[in-house]
Amino acid sequence: MMKKITIALVLSVLLNTGCNKAKEDSSVVSTLYLKVFGIENTNDATPVVVEAIKKCKKDGIVKLEFPKGIYHFYPTFAPDMYCAITNNDNGLKRTAFPIIDFDKLEIDGNGSEFIFHGKMVPFIIEGSKNITIKNLSINWEVPFYLQGKVVANNITEKSFDIEVSTPYKVQYGHLYMSLERQNSPYEEEYGFRFAMAEGYDLQVGQNILWDPNTMAPLYNTTKYGLKDHTIAAEEIKKGLIRLKGESKEVPPVGSMFCSKGEYLFNRTCPAFRLFKSKDLIFNNINVHHAGAMGLIAERCENITLDSFNVVLKEGEGRMVTTTADATHFCNVKGEIIIRNSTFENMLDDATNIHGTYVRVNKIIDDYRVAVETYHPHQNDYLFGEAGDSIRIINNYLNPTTGNLVLKNVERINEKISILTFNESVKGKVEKYFGIENVSWYPTALLENNIVRNNRARSFLISVPRKVVVRNNYFSSQMAALRITGDLGLWNESGPVDNLIIEKNIFENCLYGGNGPQSVIMIDPQYNDMNDLRGKYSKDIIIKDNQFKTFDASILKAISVEGLVFEGNNIEQTNTYEPIFPEIPNLNIINCTQVRIENNTYKSISGKKGTLNIDKSSTQIKIFNNNEIISLN
Repeated sequence: MMKKITIALVLSVLLNTGCNKAKEDSSVVSTLYLKVFGIENTNDATPVVVEAIKKCKKDGIVKLEFPKGIYHFYPTFAPDMYCAITNNDNGLKRTAFPIIDFDKLEIDGNGSEFIFHGKMVPFIIEGSKNITIKNLSINWEVPFYLQGKVVANNITEKSFDIEVSTPYKVQYGHLYMSLERQNSPYEEEYGFRFAMAEGYDLQVGQNILWDPNTMAPLYNTTKYGLKDHTIAAEEIKKGLIRLKGESKEVPPVGSMFCSKGEYLFNRTCPAFRLFKSKDLIFNNINVHHAGAMGLIAERCENITLDSFNVVLKEGEGRMVTTTADATHFCNVKGEIIIRNSTFENMLDDATNIHGTYVRVNKIIDDYRVAVETYHPHQNDYLFGEAGDSIRIINNYLNPTTGNLVLKNVERINEKISILTFNESVKGKVEKYFGIENVSWYPTALLENNIVRNNRARSFLISVPRKVVVRNNYFSSQMAALRITGDLGLWNESGPVDNLIIEKNIFENCLYGGNGPQSVIMIDPQYNDMNDLRGKYSKDIIIKDNQFKTFDASILKAISVEGLVFEGNNIEQTNTYEPIFPEIPNLNIINCTQVRIENNTYKSISGKKGTLNIDKSSTQIKIFNNNEIISLN
């Protein structure tokens, strides 16, 4: 208790001193300088920053400025709050930057490095507007994944040995990754007896093999991954672990085994959590690591990321940056701008912009339905509020209504809410239908970015507003761009309407072997591909792009009304052996108003490119495509 009082008194004195100095010069009265408060000499910056943020709010200070340096943030004296974070793990989250209910605040790190310890969400921005964060980097002392170099393998026994370079323990015949746990007098005395129960020792589960030569996932890496819950471990000696589990092949010696732990328990600590906020700017940010997403925005409006980089820290020896997406936007409106940014070595996508369908659980009466979220990472998801426009979607992904208005939303629990509409939906809704919030979609500009060396895709776009994807470089393990929607696993909405993909470079995507994907995949998730009804997306233009690819499939488009593929240059490379060479280069399924013109194809073997158009596609115009032949 005395320790807490002492910290509070010291901070109070320092903060008052800093503000007095600011008052001496009217030009800096709106800025709080952390240099004055001795932050450069503290071992734990968390309590200093928390008190400074309180001071900013109380006194109307609009800028918080760090002297350039390296700052460590510990969770011991960090405030916490319960956060239901879509597509991440819900729970009590401790934070060093609780930016709650602010109207105008700028935080300038002046090129500082922020190093976090244990389970923390560095920035929580909630109920705020006019916020700018700039000139800083985020990293963790101990990463949220396990990494080990494969030093031996046994094909007969289907086992392999790894030299582990991150904290771990072997117990009960399994390998656990060990997160950094806050210290306390109690645990100094009795040990970390609750580390496993509280999720600081996570059993190795989801895993992938990395190539340290390319610093990217191993070519055809799906052959080597171990199936979750089959992984047995034996400690040969300190730091040397033998693993055995279900896989197609043992990984090659020299590759890097990486695991982020068990599914549904490994997305605890995003770097930035944004909720119910607007007019947010992030500039010159480097996220070197996070135990979930780099940035997750939900129910926000107008977000700009300019030089928001998710990149490895040079010389650190890690393979992985974020253990989930670099950035993610759900139920966001206004405008999203992502420019001049590099996203590399994530364990998921560079960005995903979408809404989320809720599913009809029960029809209560003509005006009310009970809805539920399906995926556990969408528990307590804020689908909508009174005044939002929605529409109902059937199991064929077709709308059964025009736009309706929500009169009321009653939360029952983390899974169930009751929606009341402004008009009758009798005969228009059935159990398991989806409901889409059409008020909360943004326009987006994604330009001058680099995506490379990550597991999964580059950009996922499910937005019925104008989106421009321009002048980017893509080299991701799966599809570079995916445009989809589903009423299955993630229930992500909605259909694209007015998407321009132009002047990008796509280089050697699809090297993971994750099924026959395409560089650009437009593939709404139907229950039955033999029973496609209507169209899902419309008005998609793909023009003046350069595709450098070792594998066959460039474009797969399903159920699009208004598709242009024009002026694109396709060039085959020999970087890898093709994994799915027999797939058509261009595959058009159940589309209408399609124009394919002025494209070129250059293969190493001299073979022509291939175009497949199914019988359900109509109003097709094809002309002046050099070295591309139709299969129909």
